[in-house]
Amino acid sequence: MMTEPLFDSDQFRRVCGHFPTGVTAVTAVAPGGRLAALTVNSFTSVSLDPAKVLFCLANSSSSFPTLMDAERIAIHILSRDQEDVARRFATSGLTGERRLEGVGWTPGPDGVPLLPETPAVLAGHPGEIITSGDHAIILVAVDHVHLKPSDTPALSFYQGRFTTPATTAE
Repeated sequence: MMTEPLFDSDQFRRVCGHFPTGVTAVTAVAPGGRLAALTVNSFTSVSLDPAKVLFCLANSSSSFPTLMDAERIAIHILSRDQEDVARRFATSGLTGERRLEGVGWTPGPDGVPLLPETPAVLAGHPGEIITSGDHAIILVAVDHVHLKPSDTPALSFYQGRFTTPATTAE
């Protein structure tokens, strides 16, 4: 039995915003060559063997239909220098194709858009999709990784703003 929460959604968002998250750019290709491109900060690794990651997607996202049909998905971990990509991919009202315009990308495995300037990329086939509340949790079976060593810190999101970590690991 569900009970009414003792807070509103704005307060919930502010509380969750106190937890800094990484910022990723997700791209996908679906049948017919349909493309998706969006900014996601709800990303995490799930399993090493087999290699799996997940990200969450709002049911109301314009990318939702393409990602539900996706044949291939790539998650790009963005660097501090790629805030422009994060902002572009977060622009509402644009198709995946329009979001990718002006962003240098190359077709990767099965045609999934890959952003070559990104320091780290994981790509694979979508697996289980779990619906929970107003989001879908999309698991990706990773079969392609790329790491471009860099001293530039990752882009982060904290209290509603893009930021970078204060310190980096030695």
